Amino acid sequence: MKNTLRLLIVAMLIIGCKGKASNEKESREVQAQQQENLNYLKTFAKAYGYIKYFHPSDEASKIDWNSFAAYGVSEILKCNNSNEVVTTLNEIFKPIAPSVVFSNTNKNYDISVITPDNINDYKPTYWQHKGVSKGMNHQTGIYRSVRVNRYNKIDESSDFGNLLFSVDAEKYRGKEIKYTAWVKLKNASRGTGHLWLRVDKSDKTMGFFENMDANPIKSNAWKKYEIVGKVDDLASGMVMGSFIKGKGTLFLDDVHLYYKENNEWIEIPIKNNSFEAKTIGKKNKQSDWKGNSQGYSYTISTTDSKEGKQAAVIAYEGKVKRVKGRALFDAYPIFGELIEKEIGEDIFCQIPLNLYTNSENTYPQSTSLDALQQRLSTINESPNDVSVFLGNIINTYNVFQHFYPYFNEVDVDWEKELATALQRSFNDQTELDHLETLQKFTAPLKDGHISVRGPRTGEYIPPINWEWIEEKLVITKVKDKTLDIKIGDVVTKVNGQSSENYFEEINSRISAATRGWLNYRAKSISLLAEKNEELVLEINSKTKVLNHDRKYDYNELDIAIQKHNYKLLNNSIYYLNLDKIEMNTITKLLPKLQQAKGVICDLRGYPNGNHGFIAHLLKEKDTSKAWMRVPKKIYPDQKKNIGYENLGWGMKPKKPYLRDKNIVFIIDGRAISYAESFMSFIEGYELATIVGQPTAGTNGNVNPFTLLGNYTIRWTGMKVVKHDGSQLHAKGIIPDIYVNKTIEGVKSGKDEFLEKAIEVILN
Repeated sequence: MKNTLRLLIVAMLIIGCKGKASNEKESREVQAQQQENLNYLKTFAKAYGYIKYFHPSDEASKIDWNSFAAYGVSEILKCNNSNEVVTTLNEIFKPIAPSVVFSNTNKNYDISVITPDNINDYKPTYWQHKGVSKGMNHQTGIYRSVRVNRYNKIDESSDFGNLLFSVDAEKYRGKEIKYTAWVKLKNASRGTGHLWLRVDKSDKTMGFFENMDANPIKSNAWKKYEIVGKVDDLASGMVMGSFIKGKGTLFLDDVHLYYKENNEWIEIPIKNNSFEAKTIGKKNKQSDWKGNSQGYSYTISTTDSKEGKQAAVIAYEGKVKRVKGRALFDAYPIFGELIEKEIGEDIFCQIPLNLYTNSENTYPQSTSLDALQQRLSTINESPNDVSVFLGNIINTYNVFQHFYPYFNEVDVDWEKELATALQRSFNDQTELDHLETLQKFTAPLKDGHISVRGPRTGEYIPPINWEWIEEKLVITKVKDKTLDIKIGDVVTKVNGQSSENYFEEINSRISAATRGWLNYRAKSISLLAEKNEELVLEINSKTKVLNHDRKYDYNELDIAIQKHNYKLLNNSIYYLNLDKIEMNTITKLLPKLQQAKGVICDLRGYPNGNHGFIAHLLKEKDTSKAWMRVPKKIYPDQKKNIGYENLGWGMKPKKPYLRDKNIVFIIDGRAISYAESFMSFIEGYELATIVGQPTAGTNGNVNPFTLLGNYTIRWTGMKVVKHDGSQLHAKGIIPDIYVNKTIEGVKSGKDEFLEKAIEVILN
């Protein structure tokens, strides 16, 4: 197998031995070969997406498309010219798409190839996509992909199989805690193993949490793992266990839990900690363990254990439902319609969009599927295999190429980004390299929902927070009072480079539709690193060296007032923190809100299921029924789009009516998705005065998918507009009154957004 990295290494060796002219010649040859490889891979990428999502053969619906991407890449990289590419495309796709043709000329397609001798017992079959569920993690719900008139297998399994137990935490408040267990994966498992521990607090928020996402278990040998943390002072309970994410089998044994007292670890008893009881996963007086994730089994192994005679086993079995495809909408490609495109230089494809099917199979049938399936089962997810990295890029490219609903709203050359990502992948050496490539690949899509999950680079932060204010990087919190750093100090250099340059690299890995969401994501991501890694800052022309010595707390509050669910600010103004307050609490407050002069609703965050509050601001029934739009697709490349399924909330007014009060909403760039659905009503029906900064400009249900190596990408699968039909994406909800943070405000501890909201009500 050829790959560009090897060619480059060879070229470097040659350059060390020859003169300048020879060097230049070899360099040109390497560059030419590199460009050929890229062109061939882009050709394969086109064919891959067309057949995966739009060719309705039974065989194409049975394979593991993630593995096929890596397999196809490995075969394409063996090609030396376009003729070999055509031959290879026909060979690798024939087992799954026997009626597809690749050629060097755009010749007439022989329709008899897909026409049975007698069509009386046949019906047409074709793909219809409402959004897309094919290849996605969730195959039921608002997004659907259906092969009409053929049976579709829908895997309703949970994302992971989880075995857990719980402990009353009150007696361990404020103490260190340690959770240990021996774990291994079964050979050929496609998934990762994890221990996890979560502390629940009495205020219904989460305390300490660790699930080994940063360093998951991949070994097939028994090994001891541990989690060490601290029980929060408000802890009400602890839950912990082990899970396998993905398809595979995990063995668990010899579990222990400890707390620290007088510098000694004291064991907390766990019933059935070595799994010597007969069963697990059910109500059992002999065991504390429970497991009920859909699609996973929980059993006991008597042949492979670490301690005693038995071990627990969590195994993916799949809950697959066979469902006959019924049309999602009226439009469909007629028999004889083809994808006929030039997918490479003098490389053409002819791919039927509609096939005949009887009760047994689509026509024509493949005779070589079993051999391909066997080949795909041997695909190694190892990060050392460049084919895996390249295959993941091709897979990701096609999801967005055919189904991303916001290409008209964002300025991105997706073909160019594909070439760049493929080029980077040749040089990626580690899982973290590949994670960064996937992040940089998807960032230009400007989708605030996009996140790429894989191996994490670090979870520790230094004892500061910072934020861009007045175009300067400003310290907003100091958690170690011994530091010679003050709130309001301006950071001019980070690790030897200007603050602007440091953040330029951070920002290049973040997909964000607005500047506000970008800054919100970047201010925490920019601080994450490995434990005890140094962070060198320049502040007031002096060098400050900090250690990443504490784990990042995802529940830490940036805004002081938000520690309250609600608060009476004075005798006439109520403050509601929509990020925390529950709807039943708002309902109980309604009589008091009726008597208030004004209500401030803080949506610098994410609503806590409390959008029912909108009904008390509406005077008339909500008539906006088309602001959520799920794309309908039967053709590739976002061409010949056939419209949307339109959705709305259909809210009705409720008493008491509060709009006669002075209502103010506070927003900023962290308000995303559900928060923007909420705020679209406020803006669209003019239900309040809005102060602050534009929201994140990203709304619509997320639609995650997983790649080889257990990388998961979340993205937005539907188009959402404002209630008047105008653009929301990349613009957000716009405040009536803009508020900007100031350095002086940060120094003095002011919440300038809240102060402006109070001013609006009082004036």
